[in-house]
Amino acid sequence: MKYDAIIIGGGAAGLYLAAHLSPLKVLVLEKNNRLGLKLLASGSGQCNLTHGGDIKAFYSHYGEHKNFVKFSLSHHDNKAVIRYFESHGLKCTEREDGKVFPATLRSNDVLETLLNAIRDNRNAKIMKEVKLTEVLFDESTYTVRTDHGDFCSTNLIVATGGMTYSRLGTTGDGYVIAEKLGHRVVEAKPGLTSVHCDDRNLLELSGLTFKNIHISMGREGQKTRRFTGDLLLTHFGLSGPVILDNSRNFEKGDRLEIQFVDMTYEALDRFFLGIAGDNGEKPLAFFMNKLDIPDRLKPVILASSGAKKELRLSEVTKPIRKEFIKHLTAYPVKVQSLTGEASAMVTVGGVALEDVSAKHLMSRLKEGLYFIGEVLDIDGDSGGYNLQWAFSSAKTVADHIIKNNRQ
Repeated sequence: MKYDAIIIGGGAAGLYLAAHLSPLKVLVLEKNNRLGLKLLASGSGQCNLTHGGDIKAFYSHYGEHKNFVKFSLSHHDNKAVIRYFESHGLKCTEREDGKVFPATLRSNDVLETLLNAIRDNRNAKIMKEVKLTEVLFDESTYTVRTDHGDFCSTNLIVATGGMTYSRLGTTGDGYVIAEKLGHRVVEAKPGLTSVHCDDRNLLELSGLTFKNIHISMGREGQKTRRFTGDLLLTHFGLSGPVILDNSRNFEKGDRLEIQFVDMTYEALDRFFLGIAGDNGEKPLAFFMNKLDIPDRLKPVILASSGAKKELRLSEVTKPIRKEFIKHLTAYPVKVQSLTGEASAMVTVGGVALEDVSAKHLMSRLKEGLYFIGEVLDIDGDSGGYNLQWAFSSAKTVADHIIKNNRQ
């Protein structure tokens, strides 16, 4: 049977695309027994659809690929996504932190909105629990062979997602399809993931959070990089937005330095000498109480730097002072590992962008072949940026296919 478009993958991107292809003859093939599994799990089941603000502010939230995402994001921006869902009866709400959710705070309502839109197209069909065995291309037609038979189309859209959250069915199938059709795939690894470390002193601070903190990353032979955001200390290491959003840059063995105080090393050193000069008989704990840091952190700084809180300020030698201040302004943490692909929120890597047009997301190698969503080498920060990319990329392709179909 021949279709106008065959979509491989029934996740956020694939379903959003199918919802925008009416009245074309569309087939969605999903290998799982349920649709939109990762969509249902997003935002802890509340579904962080997108983010508020100007779409131009989105570009910097996709790592080094901001130039590639610009066209699709501006073509169908965050306001367009909100308008779409609200025009279909699902109101949206924006939190103080800018994250946008369905007003019901139920991800299932987002899924049902998309499914209802697809059902409105009598020419659309969704098949679940379909095992894809082969994809063939002959001149202008794609043949998708499955355990349910063969299906043909002039347009094939790969919307299979990445390789993380494997328990939800994202196991990198799209990469196999892309490679068999001649495309390069950037090695995939977990993204939006936490950092494991073995600093016992730090691990004892599990649950402690820090707002808008600075973290530096050093790697031999490379320039030091600096990141800013909220930090969460966990029982296994580091998490929170400043870690999750920049984990695409981290590797095992990297050295991270946490700036616990909003002062440079030099400024804090001068501050210490000023306090000590007038309060030489006071204990080191007196100086620490002048700093805007949590009480639970204080003994960790003392222990890790080798200082003692009973030590008088006048007795703090230069070596002790240097270590003490260093641990406040550049607390060293070695990355032991990153949280694995089973729980990482997104995939870093995927179908190489050089093989895909940024303007309409069609393959540069095969006419009528498109890649959307996370299967591409695109990963966004936490906060709705990945779902926005799924929706924007899907709408870009939908408009391109419909335009070509009318010509």
